Amino acid sequence: MIWYIEVQGVKNKLTKFFDVFGKNPLFIFVLSGLLPKSLGLIRIPSGVNEQGEAIFTTPLSWFYKNVCAQIPGIPEIGSFAYSLVFLAVMWVIVFFMDKKGIYVKV
Repeated sequence: MIWYIEVQGVKNKLTKFFDVFGKNPLFIFVLSGLLPKSLGLIRIPSGVNEQGEAIFTTPLSWFYKNVCAQIPGIPEIGSFAYSLVFLAVMWVIVFFMDKKGIYVKV
């Protein structure tokens, strides 16, 4: 992609998708670790165990179990869908950062 976008100078809507990832890679790396840990602080009730104690889940776990894992077919399809949704969330965040001219650099 670097050769295609930077060296060849190809700029179109398809390359714009990858371009926004390249402008804030450090931010995406940090956010991809920080977002699940932050969302892990949110507890969603998901029933009770054998001892009658409440069981809780996180928003990302709830999304996987109730949306992605319900996709018909082999379990890998649900896992792939989960990763695509997570990737899309990251892209939307950095897309708006790119629109506003916000770049995280070291």
